[in-house]
Amino acid sequence: MAPAVYLLYVRAIVLALVAVLAVCVLPMIVLIFVGLIRRFQIARTRHALDRMGFVGNGPFERDRRRLLPLVGAGVVGVVGLIVATLVLPGPLAGRILASTEGSPFSSAPTHTPVVQSGTNSGTHHTGTPSEEPATTHGGGGSPASPASSDAPTAHGGSDAGAPSTVTAQATSATAIQLQWAQVSGATGYHVERSTDTVNWEPVARTSGGQTRYTDAALDSGTTYYYRVAAVVGDDVAHSEMVSATTTVDTPAAPVLISATGSGTSVGLLWSDVEGDAGYRIERSTDETNGWTPIGSTLAGVTSYTDTGLEPATTYYYRVVAVTSDGVSSTPSGALPATTGLGESSSGSSTSVSNAGPALAPTGP
Repeated sequence: MAPAVYLLYVRAIVLALVAVLAVCVLPMIVLIFVGLIRRFQIARTRHALDRMGFVGNGPFERDRRRLLPLVGAGVVGVVGLIVATLVLPGPLAGRILASTEGSPFSSAPTHTPVVQSGTNSGTHHTGTPSEEPATTHGGGGSPASPASSDAPTAHGGSDAGAPSTVTAQATSATAIQLQWAQVSGATGYHVERSTDTVNWEPVARTSGGQTRYTDAALDSGTTYYYRVAAVVGDDVAHSEMVSATTTVDTPAAPVLISATGSGTSVGLLWSDVEGDAGYRIERSTDETNGWTPIGSTLAGVTSYTDTGLEPATTYYYRVVAVTSDGVSSTPSGALPATTGLGESSSGSSTSVSNAGPALAPTGP
């Protein structure tokens, strides 16, 4: 039987005994007050009889003698209850439970050695626990030694200590989810964040039953460091430091719709991509000897004309979307385009499109 369940049984027994005692004592108290009132009335009546010359025992004298032992028992019960709950050191249930420390109901200690590194799989864990108060923003402190009695001990559900098995996992380009083991007796947890492991800022305070938190509105492609402090009474103990890097928010690749050659120029047309800050146009002569950036456009501009080209030459083109952070998308599919045969054929043009194959002309 767990100590918590055993404590509930002890409390239930104590409350039952108090209830039984109250049932016995309350009637006694009522009888005491009734008896005092009746005695006062009897004393007045007897005094009046004595003045008139009548002598004898007052009424209800026999009942009064029977009442005295019961009143005495009630008074003794009240005094015993007061002594048991107030005078003796500690609550009654706590004393009874403390007397059973050597019984088979007591649980084994759950303290574990100091954990020297974070346990976040897939993320980089660095740093050591800090012994600063939760409201102090400073360094992570010196490395803790397992033999040091001053170092905070990590616990997985123990009576006190720092949260153990803290993990940090990037869930998107702007969010990191934290999770840790619950500490028994903790009334809350403080989550702190840093970008350099030196300056820490509080980002959240959770209740004692909440062991998960998602830090949102972060920058993409950035490494953040975290530590969690458990609040147990007046004690605050920090966990090991863990870290995670948000993913890079890559835009979708544009679709190059057409590449049309005419004279010594090529006109390009592509689809617009949401969230882009502009586009980069790249060109190659054979798709194998590398791509050369030849120009760029602003956001929303989805056409470009490449001029000053050699006549009767085939070129290959592709388009890359770029975000405001300088992150590039995967390139679009490449399209070839052939320039005209020279000045005499400047009016002719060739066009290649991703919209589908062109129909061949029919006729004689």
